Amino acid sequence: MIDKSYKVGDTVRYETFTGELRTVRVTAKLDEIKNGRPGFDGVEVTPHIKPHLNVWGYNSQILRVFCQEKRRWK
Repeated sequence: MIDKSYKVGDTVRYETFTGELRTVRVTAKLDEIKNGRPGFDGVEVTPHIKPHLNVWGYNSQILRVFCQEKRRWK
């Protein structure tokens, strides 16, 4: 099971509802991002996508977390 715990400043990799994979640096962690569900705001850091967009997602969409403090993927 993947540890999906994260903090502001961490990087998350998640799958959108359209199946696109995004890598995002988390700028806010919210108990209710939309529709009463927890999630995050962030800035797109996927290298091949420019410009880097401001995006949001649900915690349930997260596939991996890069912990900035430990400098490694969880």
